[in-house]
Amino acid sequence: MHKGLILAVGVVLALLIIGCSSSSRVRSTAPPALKPVIDQAMDLLGTSYCNAGTTPDCFDCSGFVSFCFASNGIKLPRVSADMYRAGSAVERTNLQGGDLVFFSLSGGRINHVGIALNDKQFIHSSSSKGVSIATFSDAYWSPKYVGACRVK
Repeated sequence: MHKGLILAVGVVLALLIIGCSSSSRVRSTAPPALKPVIDQAMDLLGTSYCNAGTTPDCFDCSGFVSFCFASNGIKLPRVSADMYRAGSAVERTNLQGGDLVFFSLSGGRINHVGIALNDKQFIHSSSSKGVSIATFSDAYWSPKYVGACRVK
C-alpha cells in the first residue's frame, strides 16, 4: 500500500510539472525595450472583457493594449483606429513582439487591436474570451487581419 501511494503521488507531481511547463510557454520576439509590455500583457491573461474597460478589473481590446503600454511609459491613443496611425506600418512578414496588430470585425473599419507576441501569435482582449492568446492563422482572425504598426 505504501508503494502504491508513493507511485500515485509521483504520477500526480509529474502531470503537474508537465502541465505547468508546456501550457504557459510563449516565445516572444519583442525587442528588450518592449519585453516589459509583453510581460505585463501575459500577467493579465484571463482578465475579463467589458465594453470600455481600461483597468485590470476588465478590459476592452484598446483599453488592454493602452494599459500594457502606459504601464511601461508609452502613451497610445485610446481607440484602435487611432492606434493604427500611431506607429510605422509593419508588413505581416516582419512582425515582432510588441507590434500592434489590427483587425476589422465588421464594417470594413479597424475595430480590434492586439499585441503581437511573435509572427504567429498575438494577445488581446476579446468579448468571448477576455485577455487571451490567439494565432494569426486562426480561421476567425486570419481573414479579419488588416495590418500592423510598430510603436516608436
